[in-house]
Amino acid sequence: MHPCPACAAPLDQEGICTSCGALTRGFFRGLDLGAPQLAAAVANGLDFYMLLGVEPYADIRSVARRYRQLRVLFPDDPSHLAPEPARRLGLLELAGRALTDPRLRQAYDQLRAGGPAGVTNQVVRCSGCAAPLPADAAQCEFCGTPRPATPQAPAAPPQSGPPPAEPVDYYAMLGLNADHLLPPPSAALGLGARPHGADRHDRAGELPRSGPPTALEIDAAALARERSILLAPGHGQDDRNERANEIEVARRILRDDQRRSRYDMLLLGFRQGLYGGGRLEALRHLQELARADMADSRGEQVGGDAAAALLKQGLGYLDARMPREAIEPLRRAVDALPRSAEAHQAYARAQLESGDPLSLGAHALRQALRSYDALAELGVADPALQARAALCRGLLARDYGEAAEAAAELRRAADLDRQLAPAWRGLAALALSAGQIEEGLGHCRRALAIDPRDEPALLMLAAAYLRARQRPHAREVAAQLAAQRGAGWTADAVLRELGG
Repeated sequence: MHPCPACAAPLDQEGICTSCGALTRGFFRGLDLGAPQLAAAVANGLDFYMLLGVEPYADIRSVARRYRQLRVLFPDDPSHLAPEPARRLGLLELAGRALTDPRLRQAYDQLRAGGPAGVTNQVVRCSGCAAPLPADAAQCEFCGTPRPATPQAPAAPPQSGPPPAEPVDYYAMLGLNADHLLPPPSAALGLGARPHGADRHDRAGELPRSGPPTALEIDAAALARERSILLAPGHGQDDRNERANEIEVARRILRDDQRRSRYDMLLLGFRQGLYGGGRLEALRHLQELARADMADSRGEQVGGDAAAALLKQGLGYLDARMPREAIEPLRRAVDALPRSAEAHQAYARAQLESGDPLSLGAHALRQALRSYDALAELGVADPALQARAALCRGLLARDYGEAAEAAAELRRAADLDRQLAPAWRGLAALALSAGQIEEGLGHCRRALAIDPRDEPALLMLAAAYLRARQRPHAREVAAQLAAQRGAGWTADAVLRELGG
């Protein structure tokens, strides 16, 4: 195991130093960072905590986990990234490196405490890297993200649309303590910065900070509250139901890690008297998601506001490149909004992007095809969507053993959208299974012309060369695959995987 580069102590299984807490294990290899770079970042108004979406009091493991969650949105090899995503990745790594090294983080906190002149909470910040935007800047000078169309912190909630929610402490409603939201005693007493790399238990005289309540604790507290409401005298049935529903909303928000994390950020703001910046609208959005869950579990039809919230949630997952997580909220949005072209298009996209379309099961393909057929009934005449519908029909026909129909539908998909690589790979697989090696090779090359790093197409091409007894060509493709997969892979290893 590699030693910590900061203090030479051993690392734990998460790659975090057991002594100083630094995050290592090659995450930031080659990234030279010191006080001058930190000072320049602070002078330019970059807020690393805002960029990563963590609290300034978050422990190092929470920061490390958040960094990993954001880092997986970028490829392992960033050399082929466009300039703007490359700059965003660079800023992400800069923030991750600074906040997961105790010495760098302490230096950054001290510099940040002074604050750059002219940077306040009221400035418009970049949505990509949290840097302040000059009044006349059309895009961020650091990561290139366009300026937000509207200010990110409006002075008052919008007057149109559903009213915002009232601030509420769901922990208190359930009789729970939110100790994990309290700052460390040293920070609360103004005793200086806490050594972020230290473990919560290793400071003499300082009580360990607990984590959020567990799901079992939340369920037990909610059940006790619901019992007290049902047994309390002097309330009508409608009043009891309304109170019990609020308890259930609290339970569903707090026991879901993602929703609780968002709610915790809002609650911290409410405790500081901060209600602007869309906080109340964000709370209403969480409440609508919880109520949609309740309606779904009861077999009730989701209402318009809840359906819109589910659609927004699903689209957010898609934008974050998390299609599998998007499937369930989008399914429910489609059920509630059967005439929404946006919901059908997003749901079908989530199904096809949840894995390689050629490897998806028949259920996922049928669900996507159902939405594409609904789009056609709604009059959406988009050749790209029609191509994906043909792709689904072709893959379903392939699964049912109807090779001729499968080939016809896949050919139609490729004709409608020449950049639809899965259609070309599907045609290649059909040709190779029929012994048409040269035709299969041609289809593989068409797929790779669209995306030279398409791993399934490369594997198929190497396998086709092996079947054609063109081993030098197969080795060449296998070497490309090995280089793409990274350390530990060789051309021979890839060929052995293919049985060659």
